[in-house]
This record gives sequence, structure tokens and C-alpha cells, in this order.
Amino acid sequence: MTRTEARDLLRLLSWLLGVPLDEEPVPDAEAMEAAVVLADQAHRALGGGPDGQGVRALWCQVQPVVTVDRVPYDSGGELPSGLRLVGRDG
Repeated sequence: MTRTEARDLLRLLSWLLGVPLDEEPVPDAEAMEAAVVLADQAHRALGGGPDGQGVRALWCQVQPVVTVDRVPYDSGGELPSGLRLVGRDG
């Protein structure tokens, strides 16, 4: 993995997990561009799957958002269910 690929992966993961990268949250547009670059690289390496253009088109159509399911403190120690990637309409 190149430094550029690693940076794009961290940028996308930071956006997905809601964890700031370098003290700043990753903007939606930056996350999308990272996903586009990674999709292009994966498509070339594997000879299939979505390419960057397909990811960009779908991203703009679906407008993904990340929601976090949190467990209250009085949940009896149940672990949170984690992250879900959903469309803006629910």
C-alpha cells in the first residue's frame, strides 16, 4: 500500500467512524474523493467491482451519512451495535 492509498484509507475510515483525522473532522466531499480514488485502485487491481466514477455517482445519489447507535450507561453493559451507513432519507 502506498502512502497515498494509506492516507485515503485513513481519511475514509475517519469519516466513517466519526473520528477526527489530524485534529479536524473529515468533510463529506473529502471522504467521497478518498472513496473514489480507492475504488479506482481496487477496480484496476482486481479487474472488477465498482470504479471511482460509479462510487461518485452512487455517493451523490444516495448521499450517505453515518449514524451511531449508542447504548445508554444503564444498559447492563451491552456493547453498542456500532455504525450504520444509511441514506439521508433513513
